[in-house]
Amino acid sequence: MKFIMKFISLSFVFLLPVWCAAQNVSVPENYEAKENLRELGSMDGTGNVRTFDNRYEGVKGTPYAFEEFHPGEVYLKTKNKVSVNDLNYNCVENEIVYLDPATEVPRIINRFQVDLFTILEGGQDHTFVPVKLDGEEETIFAEVLYNKASAVYKVYYKDWLQANYEGGYSADRRYDQFVDKNDLYFMKAGENMLYKAKKSKKLIGEAFPEHEKEISAFVKQNKLDLKDGQALVRLMEYYDTL
Repeated sequence: MKFIMKFISLSFVFLLPVWCAAQNVSVPENYEAKENLRELGSMDGTGNVRTFDNRYEGVKGTPYAFEEFHPGEVYLKTKNKVSVNDLNYNCVENEIVYLDPATEVPRIINRFQVDLFTILEGGQDHTFVPVKLDGEEETIFAEVLYNKASAVYKVYYKDWLQANYEGGYSADRRYDQFVDKNDLYFMKAGENMLYKAKKSKKLIGEAFPEHEKEISAFVKQNKLDLKDGQALVRLMEYYDTL
């Protein structure tokens, strides 16, 4: 599934996940906090972020995973880490973005230098790891919701809703909008395959053939909606006990 839209002079490409390159990745230890933030820009050294004009009154929402920028840490492939006052993830452009401390101008961190990153939002650390998608050449970042024997991942994306207020059958919607969306995926212990969470009973048979009866009974008994993050985490915690 691909999402394409044009806004001002930009083209945003929508990515959809199915295979994960980072298995059960936790925030690592022994990273040295001495990296220069400005050195994490793009390969050409500019690191300028492609952004849209928030002042345009006809647009609602944001391309970022979080509405506001928050403190975070970036863990690098060099085993260094850097603390950032204002960090966010542009899930439309697949860019790790920070606000330059000196100018407050959004800048891009070169994602190819990054192992993982965390964002502190609402008193909770959100850890993002690289994920490769089926049929796509590039990786994106997914939030880790559960990471023990099995794992659960949340992939953020946006739908683009165009204004529609012309014509006799219009919706009288006078603004364009980024609409928050997400998909959930889980990986069973000892496997490299990601399963996309959905309500279908067929999924349980495909993903848990060796424990289909137990899993089906657990889902039914607890009335779990497998497209809900907490419910899916609860299921995988149960699976890890079998």
